[in-house]
Amino acid sequence: MKFSIVIFCALVFLLLTGVIPVGGGLHATAVYYSPVMILLLLLLSILSVRCCLKRRSIGFYLIHLGVVVILTGAFIGYVAGTKGVFQLSLMPQRPAGQLLTQKGGTVSFGFDVAAEDFQVKFYPPLYQLFRKLSPEEAVPGQMPYKPAGEFSTDGQGVCTVEGFGPVSNLWNEARQEWTQRKMLPDGSILNLAGQTPSYFGVTLLIDGKKLPVSINHPAQYKGWRFYLMSYDQMRQSYVQLSARRDPGRDAVIAGIWIVIIGTFVLCFRRQAGRLRYVSQASSLPLENGEEVTS
Repeated sequence: MKFSIVIFCALVFLLLTGVIPVGGGLHATAVYYSPVMILLLLLLSILSVRCCLKRRSIGFYLIHLGVVVILTGAFIGYVAGTKGVFQLSLMPQRPAGQLLTQKGGTVSFGFDVAAEDFQVKFYPPLYQLFRKLSPEEAVPGQMPYKPAGEFSTDGQGVCTVEGFGPVSNLWNEARQEWTQRKMLPDGSILNLAGQTPSYFGVTLLIDGKKLPVSINHPAQYKGWRFYLMSYDQMRQSYVQLSARRDPGRDAVIAGIWIVIIGTFVLCFRRQAGRLRYVSQASSLPLENGEEVTS
């Protein structure tokens, strides 16, 4: 029991270490895929099986079996899984048949992937105000403006600017775009600061099939899962995707359901045992021979 607690605490420590932000973005990968983490997970699986041999509760069996199945599926994905990134050209459309792995190699899909019908939607943008300096404030040889804050817009193309009130007509309905720069009455300038995408998606063409994919909504085909990562924000000429093939994924999902079912069974049996105890205690005989009934 004490050894199990030590193993569990060590795993928690490594998990917490992995989420510490470190420049480069490879810190978490180095921790989670390290030999120490794999060894600790293997020991946890062995201890879970050993613990099951000492209990006779079906719920207890299911919970520990589910943990073992999850760890087994994760290990299969670690050993036999493949993941990497690739780009798909939109203009012109060019299919891709392989991806670049994290180790620098290439892996073939076994089929070609192309993309079409790219769509992107934005939140209402921010505008940055550059207030015109007075002749007394202006410095010779420098632009007579100074930044004076950023202001949000609404969906109707109106931006409420401090000191100027609502500034309208920032959205060009005919061209379906926001005005890049607008001159205010006193010579100050509102400049489009940037837009944040609220949605972007694309349709993948694989073996004559059309599979939509967008942020947090991957597409799946022949064991591969495709995730949309980013796109060319200047010309929208390409999209970047990540692809993953994980043969242990189904085992992980099955293990999660086994744990859920085992937890339900364990809680139900405990509740039933508690009710039987209360029922028996309510009818215990007293010293005078009488019984207490609920």
